[in-house]
Amino acid sequence: MIFRKTYFAVILALPLLGGCSSVAPALGVLTGSVATQAPATTADAEKALTVAHLALNAVSENILTATKSGALHGTNAATVKVWYDKASDGLQAADQLDVVANAPGVMAKVDSVTTLIAQIQTLVGK
Repeated sequence: MIFRKTYFAVILALPLLGGCSSVAPALGVLTGSVATQAPATTADAEKALTVAHLALNAVSENILTATKSGALHGTNAATVKVWYDKASDGLQAADQLDVVANAPGVMAKVDSVTTLIAQIQTLVGK
C-alpha cells in the first residue's frame, strides 16, 4: 500500500514536468546564471525539484512503515538513514541553487537525490 502511495505521489507530480526533455542532465554541468539559461530550463529545474521533494516525502512514509513493522532494521536501517540524510541534504542544496537560478546545478542535485531515493526503495522493500 505504501509503495502505491509513493508512486502515486510521483505519478501525480509528473505532469508538472510538462515538456522536460530530461530530468537528469549530465552531472558535470554545475554552473549557470539567469542570464545564460533559457526560462524553460529554469522552469524544468523547478518542476524536477518539486517532484524530488514529493518523492522524498513519500519514501519517508515507506521508511517509517518498514521500521515500525520490523522489516527495516540493523545494517539496512543504518544504510537507509545515511542515504535518506544524503538525499535530504541534496534537496536542501538544490533549493539553494534554485534561489540563485542555477538550473543545471538544481538538475544535477535532483539526479543524485533521485538515485538515492531509488536505492532506499530497494532496501525498504517498497
